[in-house]
Order: sequence, then structure tokens, then C-alpha cells
Amino acid sequence: MDENVVEKVINSKVVEKAYDDAISSPMVEISKVGVDVVKSARLLLAPLQIAASFQDRLEEFLLKMNERIPEQELIQAPAEVSSVSLEKMKYLDSDNPLWKMFEELLINASSSKNQSSVHPSFATIISQLSPDEAVMLYELNFNDFYIEDKLELNHENNHFENRVITKNSIPLDLLSNPDSIEIYYAHLESLSLVQWPVIREDPTWDTDVRSKQRTQLGVVRQSKMTLTDFGRLFVKATVPVGGFD
Repeated sequence: MDENVVEKVINSKVVEKAYDDAISSPMVEISKVGVDVVKSARLLLAPLQIAASFQDRLEEFLLKMNERIPEQELIQAPAEVSSVSLEKMKYLDSDNPLWKMFEELLINASSSKNQSSVHPSFATIISQLSPDEAVMLYELNFNDFYIEDKLELNHENNHFENRVITKNSIPLDLLSNPDSIEIYYAHLESLSLVQWPVIREDPTWDTDVRSKQRTQLGVVRQSKMTLTDFGRLFVKATVPVGGFD
């Protein structure tokens, strides 16, 4: 490929030697593929330094983007999306769920058909997630998580305590740190992506016989964790349909 062409579409002061090596590799020597890759790079690359370790992953992503987006639909992604995404992707392995979310976001942001589904905040939100939270969002897109727990009533202090989860449909086996589920939820809720309402409460008593003398022992609660409306829009624009495998 003529290096002069590359210099016309990419600011040489921004891109390091690693990228120059990448675009002169055999991958882009085939003219059609090379033109597409350079066009994608021109539309996506923001003023940032491309680290040498990022080179191969960037090449693979650009090829994937060209396969997903017809040339006539390829447009420039909003700078607030591409700059944050590419900067964060430099520090992620390509098998990390967050890398794949950034990929999906950039592909949608670069498509004239799908760009309207991308909010400028989405890249920043991805950068705040853990891989386990990404997996939870993917699973919640198909099924709500149902949880049943029970609590004891402390009559002296008039509050419930000693919470025990008795039923749980959260796919804990898919999470690297399943014991962190409470903090994962709190974080996802703070981002307005997930909610966890109680849908039913049943008091427990010291006897099954209805009487004025019976004493409440505690409560059994049914609840479900679900995506918010904003969460569903976020997942649609950022989570690959096929998941993270």
C-alpha cells in the first residue's frame, strides 16, 4: 500500500510506528481489504497514541467492522464514543467481555443504520463495568433473575435481620466472583441499568393457626432483578447478540 495514502487519512503525529507497521502488513496488501481498513481507521482513530501491543487487536477489529458494515453505511463515529472506546481498549485483551462490548459499540456507532441507538455515555459506562457485570447484563437481556429470601423479625429493635437467600436464579456459575453479586447489583443500579424490586412479601408466623395471639417471626420475600428501559437500550447497542464466547 502506498504510504502517502496512509499519511493523507491518518495524522502521523498521532499514530506511532506500530500502526505504520500494521497497515503495511500482508493483511492490508490486498487492495480492497487495505482500502477498507484504512477507511475504517480514518473514521475511528481519535487523537491518541496507539501502543504496539494494541496493533494486532486493532487490525482484527477493523476487519470485523468492515465485514459487519457495508461500505455505503460506514460513517464517522461520534468522537466522544470512539475516543473513549479506543483508549480503554488499549488495556484490554480481545477475549475480555468489555473489549467485545467496545467493539459492538463502535460498530453500531459507525453504521448509518444503527448510530441513532448509541448514546454518548455508553463508552464511559462500559469503562466502569467489570467483566462479571457485563455477563450479568447479557443474561438479563434474556431472563430476569428471581430471588427468594427470608428475614427474621427482631421484636426488640423492630427491624428485620439475618437475611438468608433460599432460592436464586442468578447464573452464579458464569461469574468469576459470585460472592460479589451484591456490589455488582449496587453498581449496576447506580448506573441506571438494573433494578431489583420486591414483588411479594409474606409474613411468617409461629403458628399456622390464625389467631390474635400468634407472633410474626419474619418475612419471606420474592424479588426479581431486571434491566431498566435504559439498560435494555444500553445492552442492545453494546452487547454482542451471541454473547462473549
